Amino acid sequence: MPPRARFRSNYKGIGEMLRSAQMQREMETRAEQVKDKAKSLAPQDSGRYADSFRVETGAREGAKSRAVSKVINYAPNAPYVEWGTSRTPRYRVMGKAAGDE
Repeated sequence: MPPRARFRSNYKGIGEMLRSAQMQREMETRAEQVKDKAKSLAPQDSGRYADSFRVETGAREGAKSRAVSKVINYAPNAPYVEWGTSRTPRYRVMGKAAGDE
C-alpha cells in the first residue's frame, strides 16, 4: 500500500501567499470587473459619477493581512447616488456591481 499523503499547514507561507503580488493582481482584475459593471449601471445624467470610479490595490495590514482591492467613487454625489435621499431614489450602483443585488 502506498504511503498516505500528509498536509502540514505553514501559516507564514499562507500569509505570504495572501499578500503576494500575484494575489494583488488577481484582486485588482476582479475589482476592475466590478468597476466596469458599476460604470455600465451608473446613471448617465452628466457622466460625472460614471467617470469617477477608480481601483486601489494593496495589502491590508494587521492580524489578518492580505491582498485587497477597492472600487471607489470619488464624485461628491456618490453617497446620494448609492443610497438615495428623501427626494432621489437609491441606485445601489456599487452594491449591484459587486453582486449584492
